[in-house]
Amino acid sequence: MIRTGNSKNMALYIIKPFCIALLLFSLFGLVMIRSNVLKLEYQLGDLEKKKIECLKERKMLRAEKASLLSFERVNASFRGNHELVFPDRVRVIHVKRQKGVQPYKVSLEGKRIAEP
Repeated sequence: MIRTGNSKNMALYIIKPFCIALLLFSLFGLVMIRSNVLKLEYQLGDLEKKKIECLKERKMLRAEKASLLSFERVNASFRGNHELVFPDRVRVIHVKRQKGVQPYKVSLEGKRIAEP
């Protein structure tokens, strides 16, 4: 004769610890996942702060570039140095490109340059 009551007790001794262990592992798994998510959120926040700083720095560099390349500043640097001057339009000689391999033709005929 087979005792059915004893086998049920035996199954409870095996299933009960297994369920408790499964519950504990799932609880620790949830805590680990939550901590990883929080860590990623902190990293994202730090990266966003760094991005904002980089954008501010880029704006400042562009403003500095614009001020350095402004025409007034370049003009002022030319005035301070007597060797560099803006050319007079009357004294400029234009050279036209020709198709093919030919020598360039430059002529001053018809244009008299006033002597300073």
